[in-house]
Amino acid sequence: MYSVVLVCIGKFQEYILTNLEFLIRLEHKSIVVLTQRDFFPLFDFENHPTFYLHVQLIPVEELEDKFQYLSNTRMDSSFRDGFWTNASMRFFYLYAYMNKYNIENIVHIENDVMLFYNVSLLEPYLNLAGNDKIYLPFDSYERNIASIVFIPTAELLGRVLEHYNTEWNDMQNFVSIYKRFPSWIDSFPISILGVETGNDEIDFVCKNYHKFGGFIFDAAAIGQYLGGVDPVNIPGDSIGFINETCVIKYNIFYFHWKLIDGVFCPFMGTTDPSVMNGKGKLEFPIFNLHIHCKDLKGFIL
Repeated sequence: MYSVVLVCIGKFQEYILTNLEFLIRLEHKSIVVLTQRDFFPLFDFENHPTFYLHVQLIPVEELEDKFQYLSNTRMDSSFRDGFWTNASMRFFYLYAYMNKYNIENIVHIENDVMLFYNVSLLEPYLNLAGNDKIYLPFDSYERNIASIVFIPTAELLGRVLEHYNTEWNDMQNFVSIYKRFPSWIDSFPISILGVETGNDEIDFVCKNYHKFGGFIFDAAAIGQYLGGVDPVNIPGDSIGFINETCVIKYNIFYFHWKLIDGVFCPFMGTTDPSVMNGKGKLEFPIFNLHIHCKDLKGFIL
């Protein structure tokens, strides 16, 4: 059974509560949150009784950072309550948690990333793809976004972290390590595009589409297009935002929702055969959405 693991450090993000409720609605039985002990009361178990059955809080104070990331990082810890520092620190806590408790096969999601299917559906596809790698989405040659990450073992994550550059953020690090050690890291596909398009970069970000049963994964740009970006970045209504870095431009697709097992799930499609290059489905399911605008409740239909 795959566990879903979230990390909440530095600043409590209240929308994580909506995320946890939705994960439980999707029948996830093993949900773990690595968080600060002083955040425990904020999870408000009394008003979320299902958390008692399915959510486990692990205090990060009990997780040893053997890599001493916080002591070595040169990231600006003052920016947005240590945003970039915490974005990287989560992986060192994930390693410490997996190593301490001998945990394997976790799916880590960011707190504003909603799954629309139970992670158990990924198991046969990861076995097919080779679940001896870390999987996460890339949106260009030079950037990954660790919105959803499959980590098979602490040993593999530890190998990756040994090469982590403390002067770079997480989006730069996993790209760099992938380029040097491609047998350690692989990509979740962010679109079906890339099937013989002749564009090597598009092919790269769509790599492994055929291995994941038709699912595509949102790094950030789909959620930004559908819901807008974080209002801290762009105040007001930014729905329809087209991410400038992502090589897939999602405004060429249409999106709609289908009721599946009692949950409305997002689908993406196109009516333009030239876009699909005559290959694959015209419509395909989206496994997760990165709700960059933080309005998770707005995506529960």
